[in-house]
Amino acid sequence: MDVNRTEEQQIEALKQWWKENGKSLIGGVIIGLGAVFGWRGWQAHLIAEAEAASNIYTDMIVEVRQGKSDKSREFANKLLSKYSSTTYATFASFILAKLDVEENQLDSAITHLQWILDNSDQDELKHLARLRMARLLFDNNKPEQALSLLNTNDSGQFNASYEELKGDIFMQQGKIEDARAAYQHALANNSSPANDNSYLQMKLDDIGRQIPQ
Repeated sequence: MDVNRTEEQQIEALKQWWKENGKSLIGGVIIGLGAVFGWRGWQAHLIAEAEAASNIYTDMIVEVRQGKSDKSREFANKLLSKYSSTTYATFASFILAKLDVEENQLDSAITHLQWILDNSDQDELKHLARLRMARLLFDNNKPEQALSLLNTNDSGQFNASYEELKGDIFMQQGKIEDARAAYQHALANNSSPANDNSYLQMKLDDIGRQIPQ
């Protein structure tokens, strides 16, 4: 009898608990399942987006290699407008900047490179964009703007490239000692046996020949 009463009490307690908590439990399960399937759906969406962007990028490269500027721009702009969150959009901006330079559209080229600086989440690509922009500015008689762009505290593995370009700018400005220091820093940060420093060393040697002994 005591056993039966205990079982009845447990059943009543379970009914009461379900009455109080059943809805929230079901809701939690539904939310949990929704999160799982929602995450899978989001992952599937990202994969589909990356594949579509990859196909457009491939088409763009084909047109670039064939020298078809208009079609190249068409595909590149499509990547920027529809797939701006992908790395392919960054590559498209590099292509657009290259085409602009070839067509002597400096301001437009800089705009595309600036887009990379503002939107890319990959430091390597941002460094490449900054270096190309600085070179464009330097080649178009805007050395101070170029130097301002190069004066970053985080040049990472691109430090040697930054310093070499600074040296080129200083040489053009007649700042020989600044150029020497920049080239020396570039050599010091580009000392890997895999790197060919002969051209950089030649720049440094030229400075020695220009300064009276």
